[in-house]
Amino acid sequence: MTDVRELAGRMRAIDPRAGAALQVVAHFDALVEARAGLEATVRAAAVLAGCAAGLVVPGRRVRVRVEPDGRRVDGEVTGLSVPLPGYAGALVWVERASEEPGRAEFDRVLVDRLATTAGIVLDRTGTGFPAGDAAAVELLVDATADEAARLDAARRLGLPPEGSFAVTVRAGGPPPPGAARLGDLLVTINPAGSPVKGDPAVRSASGPAVAVGDLPLSFGQAVLALRLTTVDEPGPSHVDAAEAGGLLALAGGGDSPAATAEVTHLDRVLAAHPWALATLTAVAAEPSLRAAAAVLHVHHSTLQSRVDLLAQALGYALATPAGRTRLTVALVLRRFRRHR
Repeated sequence: MTDVRELAGRMRAIDPRAGAALQVVAHFDALVEARAGLEATVRAAAVLAGCAAGLVVPGRRVRVRVEPDGRRVDGEVTGLSVPLPGYAGALVWVERASEEPGRAEFDRVLVDRLATTAGIVLDRTGTGFPAGDAAAVELLVDATADEAARLDAARRLGLPPEGSFAVTVRAGGPPPPGAARLGDLLVTINPAGSPVKGDPAVRSASGPAVAVGDLPLSFGQAVLALRLTTVDEPGPSHVDAAEAGGLLALAGGGDSPAATAEVTHLDRVLAAHPWALATLTAVAAEPSLRAAAAVLHVHHSTLQSRVDLLAQALGYALATPAGRTRLTVALVLRRFRRHR
């Protein structure tokens, strides 16, 4: 992969159009390695092309069209299209508005690579997989997949349609039985109420229990909850999205100006005192300062002195409900920003 990108850089210096085409090849190769889904693949094509791109697979009842700004918007097949071998009536396309000089060759390379990559994704998530196959798990958590196809994947995995299940994601570690690797994540589907064995050395999270048809929702919530976990700092290595509740809503505003200012302020205080993060984490999590002192293995009076110092540096009290709420939100925003 690196060799293709390096070659693309050299070719761009010699022939900009040839270099751009090689960049397209490298980009789609990276998507294949990351096991990207259909929507991510079409979105990459739209962004690279600077115009809308799409995919239609009648046999799977899949239609995905993405604007160059990354928004998914319905639309008809127009522009340059290429069929997908092995899938009757299936096409990918890019919607160049006009014949721009020098774009025809680039668009041809791009749409060909889009077709190749989409075919790989469809083969990986297609029918005929044996029960327990990772591809069926991938299909079940893909919100862009047709509902009938997801229900078929559930049957192949032996998941009853009337059952309730939760998705668990792991960031590394040995893959559990039946896990699907989606990018950097290991994904499993478990019956509701099944105990999840967390590993203190591996970040993991579980989504809420849902019906089979709603597993993409459980997956999305699990991915958000994973951003609240940590193994290299004080905090939980496993988070249940159902228990995190409304805290997950903070993810959407994690990069707002107010959130940036709050986290920057907190980081300045943490940088000045090596014990500050552990102290603040315990104060926010435990019901009292005495309980926090026990967790930190320090005397209550020592913790009180540290809390007073940190409160002065932060500019708000840590012993009041309002202060503890603000501290909790600041710590959560910091985790969301660390694990985008």
